Amino acid sequence: MTKIEPDRAALEIAYGQLRTTRPLDELLKVPNLKATLYAVARRHMKRRDRFDPKKMQANDND
Repeated sequence: MTKIEPDRAALEIAYGQLRTTRPLDELLKVPNLKATLYAVARRHMKRRDRFDPKKMQANDND
């Protein structure tokens, strides 16, 4: 199974969650920090996929 590649928006949200002082582009250059950033971004993307705004608007809570 292939890993999901996070988009730029997910990377920026993950960058905000990490609360670091280094710029995002600098984090992407360091392999260990890039792996951490990608892991947090993938987790964000999974949560983003579970959210269904149409279901929330219809108040259809299962």
